[in-house]
Amino acid sequence: MSKYQQEWKKMLQTEEAFKDWKIRSSGGDLLIRVPEDTDMDVLKMQFSDLIGPYAPLLKSPKTTIKFYVGNSAASDFIFTLN
Repeated sequence: MSKYQQEWKKMLQTEEAFKDWKIRSSGGDLLIRVPEDTDMDVLKMQFSDLIGPYAPLLKSPKTTIKFYVGNSAASDFIFTLN
């Protein structure tokens, strides 16, 4: 796990806005499981707006990271941050 990935994981796990998300790492990516009642279509459209404000707070050199987001009731989506 890269330092950048570690920072993202820690930030997502500690921010109140994401308290119901379960985050784990896999290779160089993050796997995010959101609550069952999440509207996945809305989350997919708003995902960059949700996490975007946190990106400048990370100190490690930026690398490409993929966020695999989903719940067991709906299909997953992949968000790539370059």
